[in-house]
Amino acid sequence: MMNIILDTDIGPDCDDVAALAMLNLYARDGLCRILGIGHCTSSPYGAGCIDAICRYYGHDDVPIGTFKGEGFLVGEAFSRYNRHLMETMPNRYRDHQPEDAVTLYRRLLSQAEDGSVEFISIGPLNNLANLLNSPADEVSPLNGVELVRRKVRRLTAMAGVFPSQVAEENEVAFAWLNKPAVEEPEFNVNCDLRAAQRVANDWPTEKVYLGWEAGMVDTCAPLQQTAEEGNPVRVAYRLYTGAGRLSWDLLTVEYAVHPQSDLLRTSGKGFVTFDDRSRTIWTPDPQGDSCFLEWNKPAAEIADYINTLLARSR
Repeated sequence: MMNIILDTDIGPDCDDVAALAMLNLYARDGLCRILGIGHCTSSPYGAGCIDAICRYYGHDDVPIGTFKGEGFLVGEAFSRYNRHLMETMPNRYRDHQPEDAVTLYRRLLSQAEDGSVEFISIGPLNNLANLLNSPADEVSPLNGVELVRRKVRRLTAMAGVFPSQVAEENEVAFAWLNKPAVEEPEFNVNCDLRAAQRVANDWPTEKVYLGWEAGMVDTCAPLQQTAEEGNPVRVAYRLYTGAGRLSWDLLTVEYAVHPQSDLLRTSGKGFVTFDDRSRTIWTPDPQGDSCFLEWNKPAAEIADYINTLLARSR
């Protein structure tokens, strides 16, 4: 069974909630095992929100960690739903915070079999960079880079903007920006550029990127009519948009956990770097350690699949 560690910024956008719901549904189906989840902002509501969602889907013992730095992505703009879910749904973290995310990751990785962990990142890359920077300790004699190299099979990350070869994908992205998407910085990269550069340059396993352009699939609006009132996806999307939202994090989880799905396909191999303006530099190379994801089905078909999955009862 696939072992998953998820790193999320749950709060700045609502797609993290649906992505976490998908992960829990797939775990319930036996497609994966959730080893642990890390929260990568300074928000005091993230860990409780994560735990509440996992508990809603029947997973009440998922190990959770959080970023211990101060002042990173906090405030009302980043708490439009996570505070509400933390305060209104059962969870372990209403009055305290869990352990540091890197401490959690080092312990989980040290206990895992070699090459057995799929790492998923759906937020800024600060926790991952901090993991790479971590020294040997009482948990493991390996430093962060060595530990990741030994234990992780692949990193799938929602980060960057890439030159898709799919016409529909490019048309949708261009309509949003009125210019080529590859000229733009991407949120997760721009929030902590140095961390993104560290991961792109030094993460020692295969890396698969879901770029901004590949997430331009609108999902979850039907849940406002079909899901039960207390469904956390329905609640979060109602508080954040009142409707649906684009599917960056959902599709990242979909590819990482559900490899037999044909909704997405990978590009050829290459190398990814991020310049000092947070723009993505893609260099095709058969010897590269990275690739990016493209649509393999029309956007409407991808959306139908996601909506049907999330409409399932808990």
